[in-house]
Amino acid sequence: MKPRLLPVVLLLIASAVGVAQTGVSAWPFYAEVSSTQTEAPAVYKFTVPLNVMGQARDDLGDLRLFDSNNHEIPYAILVREERNEARDFETRIFNKATIGKASEVTIDVGENAGEHNEVEIHTGESDFRRRVSVGGSESGSEWRTLRTDAVIFGFQSEGKSVESSRVSYPTSRYRYLRVRVMADEFVDDEAPAVTDVKVKMAVHEKGYLSSWEVAVPSYQLLRNQGAHASSWLIDFGSRLPCSRLTLTIGDSSFYRPFQVEVFDDPQNPELVASGNLSRRSGESIEEPKLITFDREVHARKIRLQITDYSNQTLSIYSIQAGAAAREMVFELKQPQSSPVRLFFGNSQIQEPHYDFEKELGAKLRTQPVQATAGDTGNNPAYVPEPKPFSERVPWLIYVVLVVSSAVLGWILLSLARTSLRREPQN
Repeated sequence: MKPRLLPVVLLLIASAVGVAQTGVSAWPFYAEVSSTQTEAPAVYKFTVPLNVMGQARDDLGDLRLFDSNNHEIPYAILVREERNEARDFETRIFNKATIGKASEVTIDVGENAGEHNEVEIHTGESDFRRRVSVGGSESGSEWRTLRTDAVIFGFQSEGKSVESSRVSYPTSRYRYLRVRVMADEFVDDEAPAVTDVKVKMAVHEKGYLSSWEVAVPSYQLLRNQGAHASSWLIDFGSRLPCSRLTLTIGDSSFYRPFQVEVFDDPQNPELVASGNLSRRSGESIEEPKLITFDREVHARKIRLQITDYSNQTLSIYSIQAGAAAREMVFELKQPQSSPVRLFFGNSQIQEPHYDFEKELGAKLRTQPVQATAGDTGNNPAYVPEPKPFSERVPWLIYVVLVVSSAVLGWILLSLARTSLRREPQN
């Protein structure tokens, strides 16, 4: 083979391997995704079940959807954590005016500012209650009403203050906003002074949890910093995301320090929560105790440790683990003759990057159809990737070592003979 043909051959081999990894034979497991409307074109969503997350990668980057014709379906994964975020815009305030007992300002959000849905209004006073209206315009001449019934207020009493200066409105893309603040009829003799207005894109999303029951293991007695303690080693059975534990405890009253650790590596436990568990006399023993982690972790084993001091070990009747739900959103553009299949379990495959993720905001303007993922099954078409040659023929390395040692010995022997022949001549 000519040397210049070698790169071409290697490129063809790499391309063949890449194509092979995109077929359904590259994943060992699958689950059928079904719905009452699965055959119809629409946008769908379903919660990724535990049996899938336990056999998939932590980031779920190995998940793939295929339709009835084995065509890959783009998707997006939404982690349903509770979100309270606000992004400020750089704006320009102009056209400040007074209309009767109302103050009005116009804000330029920018030519390509994107979506916004909230204004934060500052007037400088402390005790007031004022009505606010917000309008939007693309040109600055024709205005559309965004909000008319909003109220901002601020009160102080006994060293404490309460205020609300934000006004929300439907998500918009208007370049110009007009904010009008009416005077408080009880405290204002003239129009209030608007000192500043900030435009924001606020996101308030309620979290959605996936939770599951965990078998309560037998506790072990140990010592924590010299004090008596009890520990429970909780085994999920596979690596799962977890951000909280909910305990049902049968004792009527207690106050005990606790700590929770990721215990996959017993030599290097990772602390994720600590604090105190408590219940006063008279409180219901049916009220569960919630432990929230500092952050979400992926783990198989979690150790709960409670310091008892001279008290009896707490009676834990049930343990429930939980984490933010993972929702998969996808779109079917053609009718399907059979259920969509979700494939997973290939830890070596690259994470997909679909354009569908960029279009997700528009896709979610209408409520997706609810679907469900069924039980996990073994993929009959799965073809494992071939092992490295050294693993397929483990004895070869010993043959190579023996041959190379023999060759090296022969070379050394030849050099020695040559050297002995030259010494008598000298």
